[in-house]
Amino acid sequence: MKYDIIIVGSGPGGYVTAIRASQLGFKTAVVEKESLGGVCLNWGCIPTKALLKSAQVYEYLKHVDQYGLKAESIDKDFEAVIKRSRGVAEGMSKGVQFLMKKNKIDVIEGFGKVKAGKKIDVTSKDGKLTEYSASHIIIATGARSRELPNLPQDGKKSNWLQTSNDFTLSTKIYDSSWFWSHWG
Repeated sequence: MKYDIIIVGSGPGGYVTAIRASQLGFKTAVVEKESLGGVCLNWGCIPTKALLKSAQVYEYLKHVDQYGLKAESIDKDFEAVIKRSRGVAEGMSKGVQFLMKKNKIDVIEGFGKVKAGKKIDVTSKDGKLTEYSASHIIIATGARSRELPNLPQDGKKSNWLQTSNDFTLSTKIYDSSWFWSHWG
């Protein structure tokens, strides 16, 4: 299929570009290999801010008397905090999905590989390869952590090397001694 503009990546740079391109009358598509919104909305910026907000509210509650209020018991539930953070991220991703539909932007799910001649090969999750072409291709793939040969990012919680995704989902409490024993 032929487009005016294809954007590879649907993070904040990609989806905003796609919306504006569509508003200007260009036939637009976005290629995304995971969830709309990219790393920022799904694993980085947004869920991290949701976690920080929960921590801030907990801190306020510990000092509720300073606000002229009384509370018998203040406690934390890390599983609920993580669930809230994931819910915020999912809501934002669904918001991007709504904006894509509203602005008539095609979402192509899969891994995009730019080729010569203004073409992109997209491999879907089931392995099907489809070629697309566009007058303009914009690469907005954002960032990922780089895996080192001897330090795999295998997602095992026992492994001391964890990605931001691992920490975003973790209910483990790390104190400063853990940090300094590994990084100090």
